[in-house]
Amino acid sequence: MIDTTFSLVRRDLYGRYGHTCASQVIDTILDEVIAEHEATATVTDFLPVLVAREASERIEHYLWTHGDVGTPRKRILFAHRGDAAVAVLAAGLARRLSDNAVVATVADTHPENRENSLIEWIIDERGLDHASTVTRRQDRTLDAPDVVVYLGMDEEADLPGRRYVHWHVASTEGMDIETGRRLADELEGAVGRLLADLDVRVVSRDAERLAA
Repeated sequence: MIDTTFSLVRRDLYGRYGHTCASQVIDTILDEVIAEHEATATVTDFLPVLVAREASERIEHYLWTHGDVGTPRKRILFAHRGDAAVAVLAAGLARRLSDNAVVATVADTHPENRENSLIEWIIDERGLDHASTVTRRQDRTLDAPDVVVYLGMDEEADLPGRRYVHWHVASTEGMDIETGRRLADELEGAVGRLLADLDVRVVSRDAERLAA
């Protein structure tokens, strides 16, 4: 049961605390909490949510008592139904500018719109990662990101999230490389400002200027 019912809980805890807490510690705490709840639970429908909450509290307590601050990484989900490559670019910028202090993923919407040679060129040019984690739609509160960024003002806010923002992003259709670079610069500025708003330290000097 531990390996199946709570696999998503384990993955989420790795994502939120793995930057400051060893995986063995997370596993030990989570397995203890699971065993305690399974021994006493009479209704199991909400067990993963209860386990995730208590395990998070115990991990944060462990980090505090061992001289570290147990602040989980913020999770940002980028969505662009018409041009998913732009969302991949935004997620890569978020990871770069935060030095991986955030978990930045891309919504799995309209995968047929994922290819864009211009944006892929710019991603390569800036040394960003193409392999953005794709987040499939989940209606579970446990999976809800801290912020969902819709890269289009007319995007419907229909993905689970704790907060929603809409950014106007110009269409890349027919765009030349210089205009594409300016679009990436604008996107970098928007990402920098979002990170600053989330109290995430921006490590890029250029982005610090843009976020100021």
